[in-house]
Amino acid sequence: MDVSTPNKELVEELVRRHQDGVRGFLLYQGAPPHLVDDLVQETFLAFLAARFDERSETATSAFLRTIARHLFLKTMERERRAPVLMDEDAAEAAWVEFERDDGGTSYLAAMRDCLARLRGRALEVVLLRYKDGLRRTAIGERLGLSESGVKALLIRARAALRECVERGLA
Repeated sequence: MDVSTPNKELVEELVRRHQDGVRGFLLYQGAPPHLVDDLVQETFLAFLAARFDERSETATSAFLRTIARHLFLKTMERERRAPVLMDEDAAEAAWVEFERDDGGTSYLAAMRDCLARLRGRALEVVLLRYKDGLRRTAIGERLGLSESGVKALLIRARAALRECVERGLA
């Protein structure tokens, strides 16, 4: 891949402005945490190779998300794994709504506040799954729970977080 960087400062600024959004979108799409950093890096390399003319923040973000989604799907195909993805249009609409007014800052602040309120095993399960990237079987072994017990805890914890975030944003 031939990547020329005509202006190092412009490239650094582009990455600074969009890196968190690309990372969040990949995680939202279901990319495993251990792959996200590589996919983010590949996304920016592909973006630079495409010689995209930056028209607006919105257009640039959308183009980066398209590249990231494509690279994620290619990676899953190469690993012979089938990712569970929502419809591409629905995912794009949900992400645009998330970033709508403030780039997702208020949503993330509400999520941090809600995570701080989560207690006990619900918090443990959420952190092991989403921070450490463990699968339900590994979480169950660590906490002495069955896989279905972990699944039930995750469902309840996500529902509680969703309600809390929605109240925080209302």
